[in-house]
Amino acid sequence: MMKILIIDPQVSFLDLAMRAQDSGHTVRLYLPPMMTGKKNPSGDGIVDKVSAWMPHMKWADLIILGDNVKYAAELEQFFKKGYPLFGCNQQAAELELDRKLGMEVLEKFKIPVLPYKVFRDYDEAIAFVSKTKKAYASKPWGGSSDKALSYVADSAKDLVFKLTQWKKEGKLKGAFMLQEKCKGIEMAVGGWFGPSGWGKNLCENFEFKKLLNDDLGQNTGEQGTVLRYVQKSKLFDEVLEPVTDYLHGLKYTGYVDMNAMVEEGKPKPLEFTMRFGVPTQIIQSALHRGDPVEWMADLLEGRDTLRASDDIALGVAIYHGDFPHSHMTGKELTGIPIYGITAGNMDNLHFFEVMHGQVPQETAGGITWVKDYVTAGDEIMIVVGTGKTVEEAYDRAYKAAWQLKIPSNKGMRTDIGCRLEDELPELQKHGYAKGMRYG
Repeated sequence: MMKILIIDPQVSFLDLAMRAQDSGHTVRLYLPPMMTGKKNPSGDGIVDKVSAWMPHMKWADLIILGDNVKYAAELEQFFKKGYPLFGCNQQAAELELDRKLGMEVLEKFKIPVLPYKVFRDYDEAIAFVSKTKKAYASKPWGGSSDKALSYVADSAKDLVFKLTQWKKEGKLKGAFMLQEKCKGIEMAVGGWFGPSGWGKNLCENFEFKKLLNDDLGQNTGEQGTVLRYVQKSKLFDEVLEPVTDYLHGLKYTGYVDMNAMVEEGKPKPLEFTMRFGVPTQIIQSALHRGDPVEWMADLLEGRDTLRASDDIALGVAIYHGDFPHSHMTGKELTGIPIYGITAGNMDNLHFFEVMHGQVPQETAGGITWVKDYVTAGDEIMIVVGTGKTVEEAYDRAYKAAWQLKIPSNKGMRTDIGCRLEDELPELQKHGYAKGMRYG
């Protein structure tokens, strides 16, 4: 058994901490304070939490990094000293954070990318769009976690409006990219990379990023994802395998993902992800077999021991309150009971912002307050179902999701995976997502 330190700035690794703890490992979880300065309550009463991560670095046999931005500079000394860090170093993080660099690396290895232009001034970008009269996808970089600063325009006029609005609000914190749009189907592929190269398990995945059904509402990062592990992937061969030597040069160990627009049988990569995906890593874990963390320690030493099911996994995000605006309204979203958790559905539930608290429960003698799971924020959990088809995984995920009762306006999309009914046949005409069945 190992001593595991998890450094979790995104507050997305409680599930991994719980599963590692259940497997007999000694786990310490570090969460940074909330924006208010208060201690983050996620995981309270569930796992051992520490108030600072640095004092525990020498203690740990394995250090899992949940982010590639926060604490990157402080962590660099530990990378150089050979600490057992599973995650992204500063040099590798630049592939994601500096989108221009990411595009240049792809071009260096003869991987076609969509035309793009980088701006550091809104007026310059507005003038450019007004001249070209084209719609673009606007993307920030430099480590911004504000998903609202990503916008895919329908026309030049609505992009000019959006850029003007951001200018008035003072949203610009660095550079941003305008990238030409593509009418293809978005698909991503990723893999686990270490000293011996790529692991055998390649992850083909499809994200659902908007808040509401039918991809309406604002961009929240991910409200759900459908994924599977394969041993062979055409998309991987075209957009990730060519950068293998470059990744070796970065001495990277961790997860690498590339999303792309596939149009008429040709993929156009959009951006690197050089870290665990959120909530991708949670959904992937539902397919992992055996110990949840030992394979990470093995990968650091160049051994690929991850065993994974070939099923399809579908995850749906559960939120409540006024998500995703809670950080602006300051509403209190902690301590609300999560009813409906049972022995039958617990394995489908993967916690984000959850803790132990006192909740009222019905007993023979009336209502009694007992210790149970309660909310610790607005992003509560990911509910995952697995199956041989997308429909089977959908049915199992939503069966568990509908069993949850949260007295604070539980929210979720109800269409995760549905668009794949039309998209999979189109992709498979060109050799992508081969063997993946919708129903």
